[in-house]
Amino acid sequence: MDNQYQIHFAKAIQKAEIIYNSEKPDDEIKYHLDNNKSLHHKLKDNINGLIIETQKTIKDGVETIINNLNKSKYIYSILLTGLFQKLINPKQDIRMAQEKLVGGYSNRSVDQIHITPLLKKYNFTHCATSGMESGRNWERPEPHTFGHSANSRGKGTKESYLGIIHAVQEEGIDPFPIIVLLLALDRLNRKVPVFEYNQPQGLTIEEIWQAVLRYHKDAIGNGRSRLPVLAIYAIYKALMPQVTRYTGMILRSPNRHTGNDKKGWIGDIQVDREDGTPYEAVEVKSGHQITPSMLRELTRKFGGQNVDRYYILSTEDQYIALENHSEIQEVCDEIRTQTGCQVIPNGLNRTLWYYLRLLENPDIFIEYYTQQINEDIDVQMHHRMLWAQILSEMNIGDPQ
Repeated sequence: MDNQYQIHFAKAIQKAEIIYNSEKPDDEIKYHLDNNKSLHHKLKDNINGLIIETQKTIKDGVETIINNLNKSKYIYSILLTGLFQKLINPKQDIRMAQEKLVGGYSNRSVDQIHITPLLKKYNFTHCATSGMESGRNWERPEPHTFGHSANSRGKGTKESYLGIIHAVQEEGIDPFPIIVLLLALDRLNRKVPVFEYNQPQGLTIEEIWQAVLRYHKDAIGNGRSRLPVLAIYAIYKALMPQVTRYTGMILRSPNRHTGNDKKGWIGDIQVDREDGTPYEAVEVKSGHQITPSMLRELTRKFGGQNVDRYYILSTEDQYIALENHSEIQEVCDEIRTQTGCQVIPNGLNRTLWYYLRLLENPDIFIEYYTQQINEDIDVQMHHRMLWAQILSEMNIGDPQ
């Protein structure tokens, strides 16, 4: 079965390469469309309870998904996984994207084991591990049919995805030409190169820590406050498998400060129990000291939920003003009495240093942090270039 995914992926790349390596890719796209009339098939949608034909074609839907990759690349990954699954197992209802659904399959597992590794290997757009993990609201136990309760960023993304899945499953549209068009347009429309690094080996904790401190200090412009958040996420991802208190817990992808992402969040980094309730969270204060007023907001933020620990970390060297030390301790004690949560205010840099010391292999942090810098949609191009420069100067892996 593993080989089947590789075979079909190789065939799709072979076709897609003809398009994106051409001196006249528009002509090759037209040729692909002319030879695959199904790509002109009109998509359906549920309008006022009725499934009706829209003016958008499968080609239009693919273009919508590609144009919104910077907002919802998880849909790209989920869709490709479903299409490949249909190729390999034609009897599979790919709308049933979870094993717990009747006749379902695990889109997340197939993506994580087969599709995302291939996307990474051949330098196509990809998520960290799978589309379902990055787009958690699509992992609700519902068929991927019209009316699915999930939302996706990017105008028309959700409708395009559901329309394409419906066309393949219900109307017998061949998934292969769609896969080819997705891969070709992905490659043609990628504007931000993905930096990949050789696996660093044998770094000292001090070397890793100093590299990160320099990165956070030298980064400028919009998005620089995102970088410490990703560093804490990377350290959690590396640390959690090694610490028994996190057994059975789930690390969410880093929170984004947008309206769509705030539901269910209490921090920038969050560890949930299996039932989805927050177990531990981290709030990062970039460029600001920790104040008593910040802590007083926490009881309201918890909303009565049973949170075990809450870290509030400042990037400032003096993360708490001297005159606020005693009051902050009092507020922490009050929160512990009221909610049972242990609130831990600290400096981000010293916290990172401490956690690096706990890792069996600190090199893994560099791998995870680099992965986040490459893939997070809020990281700016010049920030990626700066990280590449820092690692290159340390002789621990040059970008390929």
